[in-house]
Amino acid sequence: MRGLNKVIVSGNVTGAIDFGKTGNGLEVCGFHIASDRYASGGQVVTAYIKVNVYVDGLVRICRTRLTKGVYVLVEGELMNRDGPHGDLTEVRAREVVFWEKELKQEKEPSGEVA
Repeated sequence: MRGLNKVIVSGNVTGAIDFGKTGNGLEVCGFHIASDRYASGGQVVTAYIKVNVYVDGLVRICRTRLTKGVYVLVEGELMNRDGPHGDLTEVRAREVVFWEKELKQEKEPSGEVA
């Protein structure tokens, strides 16, 4: 039976954005996002998620548009790899949607009277 491995998560880009190349020359991009959810009692719980991009064209777009604080929606799959402190679970992005402009427009007064 085939499993389903699909992740959709949104949040603000935090910290540094890392660009590099794999051993065979493939460009890669790595960043973290902070995704909030609201728990009982209105408490905000934040999850920090590592995202890696291996799609060449998407890495180029990330290089020009990705900055700290930008709100993004990431669609991809979960990926495990060995890290310095044990196993790491990350999102391997297939698509990154940048929502910064749309969110700014929503915050601006629309001119309508309620």
